[in-house]
Amino acid sequence: MTKIKHTKITKKSNGDVLYEPKIDTDTLEAGNVYMFHNTMFNINLFVNANGAEQAMEKFDMCCFGHRENWKIFLELSHQPAKDKNDK
Repeated sequence: MTKIKHTKITKKSNGDVLYEPKIDTDTLEAGNVYMFHNTMFNINLFVNANGAEQAMEKFDMCCFGHRENWKIFLELSHQPAKDKNDK
């Protein structure tokens, strides 16, 4: 089980509040980060999971209603950092 050490709270100029959990990497299991985005309220939920099935199981534990308002995204380990035309 992953342990959260502490949370960083950032307040943006538009009034949004960002919560960034700091993960104890010593206990982090191999896996990926999945983000669930609520399209109605602009809420993002980040989940560490081993596969999409486990990510959805963890999401279901939260008991959020209106499932049709949520989309799931996966963080890739090799994301493009530069424009492909940069040399």
